[in-house]
Amino acid sequence: MNARSDVALSCRGLVKKYADVTAVNGVDLEVHRGECFGLLGPNGAGKTTTIEILEGLTHYDAGDVSVLGGRPVEDRVRAKMGIALQETQLPEKLTVVEVVRMFRSFYR
Repeated sequence: MNARSDVALSCRGLVKKYADVTAVNGVDLEVHRGECFGLLGPNGAGKTTTIEILEGLTHYDAGDVSVLGGRPVEDRVRAKMGIALQETQLPEKLTVVEVVRMFRSFYR
């Protein structure tokens, strides 16, 4: 089951930095279609940032990412994914227009 078309999600050398903080530092993972996958780690380990990158909500600084055969942001793979946000307390950080754009981006 290592055929390339069997890979649902792949990260190689994934890196995301915010100013002086490296949130994700060289993550490698591969999830095949039909697998159930959990991302575990302590607070501050980069789990949420990694998931946001895979969803195409956050741009990454280095590495290679493929989700359902496409690049999360460029190929708009969110329309093929089921996304349930952990929290929806967005109004504190986003404008109404930004919230609408974000939720609208989940669908065609």
